[in-house]
Amino acid sequence: MLSAILVATLLTAEPPATGAAVAPAVLPEGSTALYGVLGAPDLGVGFRQGFAPLEVEARAMFNIFQLSGLIEGGVKFGVVKQDALLIAVRGALGLNFDSGSRYFDRANFSSIFLRPRIGGVLTYRFTDLVTGIAQIDVPFAFSLSVLGQMFAPTAGIGAEIQLGGALSLLAMGELGVDLTKEPLGVTQVRPAWALRLGIGWRLF
Repeated sequence: MLSAILVATLLTAEPPATGAAVAPAVLPEGSTALYGVLGAPDLGVGFRQGFAPLEVEARAMFNIFQLSGLIEGGVKFGVVKQDALLIAVRGALGLNFDSGSRYFDRANFSSIFLRPRIGGVLTYRFTDLVTGIAQIDVPFAFSLSVLGQMFAPTAGIGAEIQLGGALSLLAMGELGVDLTKEPLGVTQVRPAWALRLGIGWRLF
């Protein structure tokens, strides 16, 4: 009798909660997570809340090269859920406050930007400890004070590894293109890249 109960429990039990920073692509309903990221060109913190079949996310980021700050809120909708595979589309809207520092970025300019962002996230759970990540990120930035725009689509891959308990470690790299239209200037086309290490904390 006891063995039958144990077998039934194993077959019906939900997999242990893993991921917090990026994985899973959409948090389960009722799940809450906090995360922080360090890297280049940015660092920041974020909050995630699952509401099946969507997730709400808020984050604050600081670009160390442009000396700019971003506050943003958005949602992710799960579109595919098959065994260990999750795919979600995302949309977000933020405000970017740029100092105009040109110490590292010669095309940077001072402004407050309205910054909509769309994209998609794919996560695949290889084991209870390791989740693979692939994502496409397409942010637009429209200046609210001068005639200028920024457009920097990127694609990235990475992994989130469970450290034990509610903590997980994120490592990601991204590549893309940066198109910056300076005020009264020409459009600058340059490579875009990002390297990020993060830590996530799954509250529920």
